[in-house]
Amino acid sequence: MRYIIEIQGESVAVDVRPLGGERYAVQVGDGPLREVRADANGLGAHVLDGATTTAVRLASAGEFTYAHAGGHSLKLRVQSPAAARRRDRKREAQGGTGARTVCSPMPGRVVKVLVTPGQTVEVGDGVVIVEAMKMENELRAEARGVVETIRCAPGDLVDGGAELVVLAAP
Repeated sequence: MRYIIEIQGESVAVDVRPLGGERYAVQVGDGPLREVRADANGLGAHVLDGATTTAVRLASAGEFTYAHAGGHSLKLRVQSPAAARRRDRKREAQGGTGARTVCSPMPGRVVKVLVTPGQTVEVGDGVVIVEAMKMENELRAEARGVVETIRCAPGDLVDGGAELVVLAAP
């Protein structure tokens, strides 16, 4: 089965083939074929690469899925190829990306806000650090923008999906 996953505003094709039980063969774009073992609870997976295994935790918040691995977090939108084409056509017709919101991928505590209103950020720049499950997760900008609104402060307890920072188009 083919899925289209939007990562940092870019669409990537992901092909998934069941291998039996909780094992799957997964290919991201033109990358290598990897074996993935899904956790029985559906909240994570283990990517097997020879003798190396990478644990990936998943959390859903509305239309997005957040993948956490190796201290990094990615905000993903999983769609069918047809839905991704519709989204891309709509975006092109609107002529721009508009405001982008950085949301908390899971419930946690804001440790530090790394930006200030009016600051320009680039793709991948750290915006907020949220501690969840005794791990600090640096949330990063998914698009270039100007910090319009900060909706959190250090020490705040936030829910999964909570809007933390709004970035306006530059």
